[in-house]
Amino acid sequence: MAIDTNISQYLQQYFDKIFVVSVPRFTERHLYVQEQLKGLPFDFFWGADKLKLDTAGVKTAGIYDEVKAKKLQRQERPLSLGEIACSLSHRMVYEEMVKHNWQRVLIFEDDVCPIHADLNVLPEALAELPQNWELVYLGYQKYETVTPALKRKQLFYKLLSSLGLMKWSYTMASNMLPTPYSKHLNIAGFHECTHAYCITLSAAKKLLEAQTTVVYRADDLLSYTILKGDLNAFITQPKFFDQGSLHQTGIVSEVTDRFAEKS
Repeated sequence: MAIDTNISQYLQQYFDKIFVVSVPRFTERHLYVQEQLKGLPFDFFWGADKLKLDTAGVKTAGIYDEVKAKKLQRQERPLSLGEIACSLSHRMVYEEMVKHNWQRVLIFEDDVCPIHADLNVLPEALAELPQNWELVYLGYQKYETVTPALKRKQLFYKLLSSLGLMKWSYTMASNMLPTPYSKHLNIAGFHECTHAYCITLSAAKKLLEAQTTVVYRADDLLSYTILKGDLNAFITQPKFFDQGSLHQTGIVSEVTDRFAEKS
């Protein structure tokens, strides 16, 4: 099913660039995403391939700081090669944005899957953004709906952070859950995934600074920067894109392999 022409034209006009982050060897994924985004012109953005990296090499070269990365993770685990490659790939997009002065860029990953039933309201959602927006999730997971249980969890986190018993600051705990903003937008909280999001040049500069050297997983970089209050970020309601791995077999993450790799 092709993306509606009106939606496609709107996105092309709204964004300076539309990228699908991938690597050249993922030929089956290229066919998949071309089919999924049929009707929407985009460019492949070739990122870092984990098969061309080694953990010792990226640490020695100053590309990845394992000590700091472990300190930042609640589980104190190092990043896997897949996670390092993914983080580098997104950082490369931010570098290109700054280099070329692109003001607004839409970023997909090669496992993205449009939610066609809702795409017709995407222009309306983007039109609700304030002038100074910096990041918008068009697809995401975690804390999608605020429930009484999540509010109690947030209260507990705020208590722990105020006592210095967790790595999050009180501000981060306070920003954990999304809050209402407009008909189709919520102010972002803590969310996962980087398969469909848009950023402005100001966001790219902030994310690039925070990820040089690599210390965050790609989605943690976004969420932690948001939690700290450093990004004017939003999530759309409804979501407009999902991950293909949730809807069909054969689409497997190249990132979430940390338990299979040795750091």
